[in-house]
Amino acid sequence: MKKKLIIFILFIFSFVSIKVQAQSSYVGVKSGVNIPTVFFTDFVSNPRVRTGYFTSPYIAVTYRYMHQPKIGIQLDLAYSSKGWQQNTIEFTNSFRTEINYIEMPVYMHWAIIGNNRLKFNVDVGFYLAYAISTKKTIQNNADLEEDFLHYNLKNDNRGDFGIHAGLSLSYDFSFGTIQLEAAYNIGFANILPRNHIKKENPAVSSNQVPAVNISYLIPLTQLTKRKKSKE
Repeated sequence: MKKKLIIFILFIFSFVSIKVQAQSSYVGVKSGVNIPTVFFTDFVSNPRVRTGYFTSPYIAVTYRYMHQPKIGIQLDLAYSSKGWQQNTIEFTNSFRTEINYIEMPVYMHWAIIGNNRLKFNVDVGFYLAYAISTKKTIQNNADLEEDFLHYNLKNDNRGDFGIHAGLSLSYDFSFGTIQLEAAYNIGFANILPRNHIKKENPAVSSNQVPAVNISYLIPLTQLTKRKKSKE
C-alpha cells in the first residue's frame, strides 16, 4: 500500500509538470499547525473522560498551476500530524494519540475577490493520506490508560481520505506570493476498524482537522530567470 501511494503521488506530480506552462506555474513551501480531533459516534465512553484539543505540525511542498488568471489547481505533498486527545472530567489526566501522515491534498484554487496583487481565495478538493508513525502521551497517571481509546499502527487503518476546503488571503510581492490560509479536512475513512461482533471500537472514527497555514510561492519563470542569470 505504501509503495503504491508513493508511485501515485510521483505520477501526479510528473503528469502535471509535463502538461503545464511555466508562466502559469508556482512552486513553494507551506507550514502551519493542525488542531486535530477524531469524530466518534455510536460509542459509549467512560463518563470520566471528555474530548481534548492540541496543536500539531503541518509541513508541505506545494505546486500551483493557474489555468486562468483566477482559477487553478494546487497540490501539496505534506507531513501532517493528526489524532485526538482525551481528558478526565477534572482535567487532571490526559491521553493523547498523535498519528503522523504523508498527505496529498489536491484542490481547486479560486481567487474570487481582489486585484492584481491582493486576493481572497477559496480552495475546494480532496486529500489522500497514509500513516507512517504514531505517538502516545499519557499525562500524570499511567493507570488510567485503560479508560482511553487506542490506535495501533500495525492493526488499525493507516489510509485516510476526505474533503479539503479552505479560505485564504494572498499578496503578490516582487519576490513571490505570501498566503495566509485557514483550512479544514473532513475525513471519510475510519481510523479504528469496526468489529461488528465485539463492537469494541466506535462505528465512526474519522479525522477532523482544522488548520492554519502560511505559504510562500514563487513563479517558475522567476526560477528560470535566476538560473539563466547565474549562467
